Amino acid sequence: MIKTHKRVGSSVNFLYPTHGKMNILRKVCGTVLEKGVGPGGPYLTIQETNGKIRSMSTKKIVEKL
Repeated sequence: MIKTHKRVGSSVNFLYPTHGKMNILRKVCGTVLEKGVGPGGPYLTIQETNGKIRSMSTKKIVEKL
């Protein structure tokens, strides 16, 4: 887990578990669209460089190795 001090509109580049639960990591590059806190904890909504929009739990984000 990393502290996400990212503002809306800033670019991000980190690793995230495949399908949100596996121990295989994938690269995520994109722009922050929204930040929030839901029932599962804090999250970021990111628009990836390929155009896909995804919500990701900040608890699962792994800093780039």
